[in-house]
Amino acid sequence: ALASGYHNQPEMTQEKFKPSFLDETKTLFRTGDLGKQTAPGIIEFMGRKDNQVKVNGYRIDPGEIEYQLTRYAPIERAIVLPVQVNNQTQLSAYCQTDKTLEIAEIREFLAKFLPVYMIPSYFIFLKQFPLTRHGKLDLHSLRELKETSKSLVNSNYVAPRNHLESNLVSIWEKILSKHPIGIFDNFFEIGGHSLLLSRVVTRVHKELNVSVKLADFFKVPTVAGLATLISQTQYNYQEPISAIPPQKSYPM
Repeated sequence: ALASGYHNQPEMTQEKFKPSFLDETKTLFRTGDLGKQTAPGIIEFMGRKDNQVKVNGYRIDPGEIEYQLTRYAPIERAIVLPVQVNNQTQLSAYCQTDKTLEIAEIREFLAKFLPVYMIPSYFIFLKQFPLTRHGKLDLHSLRELKETSKSLVNSNYVAPRNHLESNLVSIWEKILSKHPIGIFDNFFEIGGHSLLLSRVVTRVHKELNVSVKLADFFKVPTVAGLATLISQTQYNYQEPISAIPPQKSYPM
């Protein structure tokens, strides 16, 4: 399913399409992947020439995300790295800033310029990036910071207070395969990502007859916030008469 070149772009075609080392009468497309030909003639995949990563089936260039993050004025520098969470690859953004920032506002900003699958699940804020003894960026230390941040999230569990919150929690728990989920737990900080977010939106529409926008999740990524939005905005959600009474909160 590959064309023979770029339409009306001969220079790009010449750059990306090169004569085949297998058959000089044909061309090969330069994908950016690295490989080596083994003795039996098999090409062994070895990685990428650039920094592209594959997340949830999408090929992503972290540099594009880093550029948009630095357009957000308080952020001086940004590094985006793939991290493994529950055997899944997710994106973590490390932002150098001396300001106190709201993650929801950053996600809302990024959503104006990037597709939802390119918006990081984790945000770590640092006044200065860690460096190696040679003065280079210490990527290993950055990845460890994500684990530290994650361990500080959701130290208290707050149970649903009404039917709407209970229904939303039930949907989140099924899709995230996590229990229990409190009404103030952040969707993106408890394992949520873009593909799961789309499933939540579909399930909310199917089970509650409510059309929630993906962008709403970046503003209110908690059950409590989403329930308030549904109840008090254009969605005009009607709480059932037999609403469950408020429940106590239990420290975890």
